[in-house]
Amino acid sequence: MDIKPGDYVASDDNEATMTVLRVEGGLALCQWFVDGDVDGDLREEWVAVSALTVL
Repeated sequence: MDIKPGDYVASDDNEATMTVLRVEGGLALCQWFVDGDVDGDLREEWVAVSALTVL
């Protein structure tokens, strides 16, 4: 299954539900709230597509 912007994903390294913002090559820019709290800090990070699972 291809990962695309707007997908909700998770990885073995990060169990948070992340939203894919962009995909470039083998990397996806993912965004999530730290500690799963929408009032918490918002984080973004490039993650290898191969490490992601679509939820």
